[in-house]
Amino acid sequence: MKLFKKLALGFLAILVLILVGGYIYFDQKFTPEKNYLTVKNESGNIPITWLGNDKNVLLLPIHFPGNPETYYLQFDTGSPYTVFYSDPIKNIEEISINDEKAKTAFFVGKTEISSEQFKIFKSNKSGEKDSIQIIGTIGADILENRKTLINFKSNQVVFNLNQIPKESKNQLFDFKFRKRKIIIPGILKGEERKFLYDSGTSAYELLTYKEEWQSLKSQNSKINIEKSQSWNNVLTTYTTDCNENIQFKNQQISIKKVTYVEGFSNLQFSMMKYSGMTGMLGNKIFLNSNIFIDCVDKKIAITD
Repeated sequence: MKLFKKLALGFLAILVLILVGGYIYFDQKFTPEKNYLTVKNESGNIPITWLGNDKNVLLLPIHFPGNPETYYLQFDTGSPYTVFYSDPIKNIEEISINDEKAKTAFFVGKTEISSEQFKIFKSNKSGEKDSIQIIGTIGADILENRKTLINFKSNQVVFNLNQIPKESKNQLFDFKFRKRKIIIPGILKGEERKFLYDSGTSAYELLTYKEEWQSLKSQNSKINIEKSQSWNNVLTTYTTDCNENIQFKNQQISIKKVTYVEGFSNLQFSMMKYSGMTGMLGNKIFLNSNIFIDCVDKKIAITD
């Protein structure tokens, strides 16, 4: 009996160490580096440019001081950092590259963004000159400790707001900005859930696990299978009809399509499960709405 107790206590001690070690590993793995952006001025209305018939990519125009060219950055709240792509920036004189870091300042609307240590993502040039020069990504670091309005109905974004928009004031509710991830609570099928808002998954409404996808899809609905690129990963998506709603405070949003993905790494799936999220919300579910995100007081509003 004493031996059994010793073995049980030993097993319990090992289990606790594994759980604590796992928590520390995931906590460190998904904790982004210190925000390296310097952000000045409210931007005013920045026009959104969409790529693809299904509004697959949300782009914002930027300008470098003294350079008349218009360049574009994808607005991706799923990225914790604002980054540049290695090939498209090679011939831009306003960007200084040193030790795989970029030093520059640029304007998005009237907002000036600068840093001496922008990350550079290695990209492969196709050899064809694109009509729109996409040179990087604006990440969730531009949201940190600031107020932002994404006005899908008017196709505009406003960064570094000085005040809360009138239409958002009575619709505010709490959200989490954990490790530069926007985690929004909502009610789905009568249960409170957590959703990651990722503007990089632009063409999708709700991306979720296969098991959740099976429970949400409409019976006998057709499944559309597509392959897509996410950074350097090739993903296979399975999209079908859905007839559910997510309740965000006073606002109810319909889910018409639900998608699950094959091709994400085990680490990415672990991150979502570790955070207890139901899935990721893309821009498509919000195209008839506006989103105000206050990362100062951790309040969000979703309005018509």
